[in-house]
Amino acid sequence: MNKLTAKQEKFCQAIAEGKTAYEAYKLAYNAGKMKNPGIYVNASRLLDDAKISLRVDELKKALEKKYLWTRELSVQILGSIALRATTLDNNKIAAIKELNAMHGFNEPTKMELSVNPLVLILETDEGAN
Repeated sequence: MNKLTAKQEKFCQAIAEGKTAYEAYKLAYNAGKMKNPGIYVNASRLLDDAKISLRVDELKKALEKKYLWTRELSVQILGSIALRATTLDNNKIAAIKELNAMHGFNEPTKMELSVNPLVLILETDEGAN
């Protein structure tokens, strides 16, 4: 596979980290004097390039593995805290609560919202002036 330039690699890394193509292009290339439409076109062309899209996929997979490892490590550490005989009870409970939250075992939190219609009317009227 063809090597990427340093700018192309920087673009790929920014995309893999969640930046938009526009943002990634501005980070990777000297786009200070470019107009927005030109940036969008060039960023789109880069994304259409097969070697760019393959590299972005590689980087995204590597990041997914990294985040999965971090989640596994968190579970292992919290589990060891909860099971360790020398851990204080309140720390065991905190570790178990966190594990339950991580695995979605908690009931959804209910939130009560109330709206004062008079305030909404006043805010709407002020915006009209």
